[in-house]
Amino acid sequence: MAISIINNSTAIGAQSSVNNANSSLTKTLKALSTGLRINSASDDASGLAVSEKLRGQISGLAKAATNSQDAISMLQTAEGAMGSMTSMVQRIRELAVQAGDPAYTSNDRAMLQLEVDQLKEEIDRVSSSTEFNTKKLLNGDAAAIWSASSGDVEAIIKGAPAAGDYKINYTLDPGKNSIYKSNMMTLGEGEMSYNIDTNGTSITKFDNIQGMLRGSDLKVTVKGSAGTTAGSAVLGGGTGGMAGISVTNFASSSAASTASNNGYSIEIEAVGDRSASGTAKIRFRVMNTSTGEISEWEPATIGTNGGVEGVTSSDTFKDLAGITENVFAGSGTATFGTNAWNSGDKMLVNVAGAKTTAANSASIQIGSTGSTLIIPSDAANPDTATTHTIHTAQMDEAGNVYYGSMDVTLEKGTVTSGTATIDILGAGDVASKYTKLSQLAQFTNADGRMVLDNTQEISIYGGNGNVAKVILEGSDTIDDLKNKLNSALIDQLKMGAATDNSAAATVNKNLVQFTENDGTNGASAGSFTIQGAVLGKDSNMTFVGDEGILNALGVTQIQKATDSALTVTVQDANTGEFVGEDTITDGRLRNVIQGVDIDITPSSAADISFNTASNKMEFKAKSGTNSTFLHITDNATKAAIGANEGQTLDISIGRLDTKSMGIDDVNVATFDDAQTSITKLDLALEQISKSRATAGAQINRLEYTITNLNTTRENMIAAESRIRDLDIATASSDLAAQQVLMQSATAMLAQANQIPNYAMTLLA
Repeated sequence: MAISIINNSTAIGAQSSVNNANSSLTKTLKALSTGLRINSASDDASGLAVSEKLRGQISGLAKAATNSQDAISMLQTAEGAMGSMTSMVQRIRELAVQAGDPAYTSNDRAMLQLEVDQLKEEIDRVSSSTEFNTKKLLNGDAAAIWSASSGDVEAIIKGAPAAGDYKINYTLDPGKNSIYKSNMMTLGEGEMSYNIDTNGTSITKFDNIQGMLRGSDLKVTVKGSAGTTAGSAVLGGGTGGMAGISVTNFASSSAASTASNNGYSIEIEAVGDRSASGTAKIRFRVMNTSTGEISEWEPATIGTNGGVEGVTSSDTFKDLAGITENVFAGSGTATFGTNAWNSGDKMLVNVAGAKTTAANSASIQIGSTGSTLIIPSDAANPDTATTHTIHTAQMDEAGNVYYGSMDVTLEKGTVTSGTATIDILGAGDVASKYTKLSQLAQFTNADGRMVLDNTQEISIYGGNGNVAKVILEGSDTIDDLKNKLNSALIDQLKMGAATDNSAAATVNKNLVQFTENDGTNGASAGSFTIQGAVLGKDSNMTFVGDEGILNALGVTQIQKATDSALTVTVQDANTGEFVGEDTITDGRLRNVIQGVDIDITPSSAADISFNTASNKMEFKAKSGTNSTFLHITDNATKAAIGANEGQTLDISIGRLDTKSMGIDDVNVATFDDAQTSITKLDLALEQISKSRATAGAQINRLEYTITNLNTTRENMIAAESRIRDLDIATASSDLAAQQVLMQSATAMLAQANQIPNYAMTLLA
């Protein structure tokens, strides 16, 4: 090669060698400084692609392991809550067995029931409040969210659901409701009460009847503004020959047209014997039925025709007991007839007053024998209730005459027309709705103690899981008790008819009935009939309280509930496609929609009415098909436990509360209920155990999953390391060689750069 000063080919070649050596040295230095063989795609394009893919898998495996650990924590939280549920259900079961102790009274079992109620509430609280990072775990929300177009349908979430819109169609073959009867309520020894049968009257209350004698067939007649009542006198009772006398021609007591003089009663006694159509001596006394004033005994002579001899308008037979007219019609008037009688025979006559014709006035006649009370309406103050006292005289079969009184309270407003009958009740008689509980023989125990001396409370447990509390007081009347029980069934037990039922008002008014007359509606007089407007086991009732109160009430089931048959068809609401069908008797549709059971209220498919003839609720299937729409949204809890798509675990837990487990209606208040509860509690324990076992199995699975993820990640890291990591030993050797080469190339470049100087030497 020629020596040249323009182009130094040798230097250019040496420079190229320096550049190559520098490039190699730079790569080696970069690799040694990062520890990586591949620092850019140019280092190893295919190796970089494989390495990056492996790195994605490695990071995914690491996060999957973290996810799995969090899933374990979530499951452990749920399983811990289920463990507490298990303990509580086992305790309830223990209490159910304990309730079978023969030494226990109803009150003792009521104490057990208090704990049962608290435990059930705690189970429901645990179900609704168990959370993991605010996510509900045991109320079903972690699996699905649902809504329905009717409150008669409820979804019970069992696990991951088949989400969608469903149309639930169902028809009903009605069963029966439970019907209960009480003891027959009768008055206790020495007690007196009354009964009023009204027909549009304004009488609301009778009090102060302790002086009244039972057996007089007392009657009340109320006449409105257009009516008038003439004076009258009828036989109130008699003994011996006087028992069959037709009494006539007593004075009309016209003065009784005012409220101050309302008629009178005459007690008559024979003084000596009388032959048929003969003369006789009598004595008599008079009671003013308005004031209660009773005169002294007065003598009189009876003529052969039965008339009272020597009676004139100025006779002393007037002005007796405040009466302003003669009590006998006049001298010689045939009053007693011609009957024979013996000395000592007696008779009681009540003489009614004449009612005024003033508008809106009224007469109340107490007793089949008269004793009329004239009550003008209070036109000036029609909103004022008024109370009036009525005095009466009554005779027993032995001829003893009893004088007494009662207070009549008229409701506010104008006196209305109509008729009422008042029966005075005594010991052994069937109670009326006005009888106080403290007057009932049933509420006096064997020791003679009135069990309602103190206020008492009874609890009523419904088959639908609701509980009612009823307060009983001795001052409560039969009607008060009826109303309290009726309200408890509607407001607390939720056993009334739905308001959309056309007969709801009548039905709800008759949930509790009290029968006053034997044979009415097929019931025994004096007994309560209690029933709910719901079908099947939901209508069952258990009464709990003081043993004495329960024995007094003596509530017994006379009609056992039978479950209704529901035929249920499920369709896809959007396409109409058939999903499934089943006939159920417990109101719960199972295994038709994946992960969801459906509770249906049977009564929603029935028309309910009250049959007054049989005193029973009647249930008839509604015409046509009942339809409800159900929307289910998948809210399942899933955990990504792998690095790739689809590598997941469903850890959704279904709803676990007393209703979903079928123990919301469990009670141990009676021996039979406690025994029935044991089986229900066993099934609930099985359901919890199944959920716990699933959670435990998933925890174990996830622990193995974490181990596998870590092993796989370790192997992938090793594989990725082999592809991307630098072999330091080799790189160090390369570095030494490249450094020497770089030094050599640099030296040679320096020598090559001296070649043009050699040319200048030749020119010197």
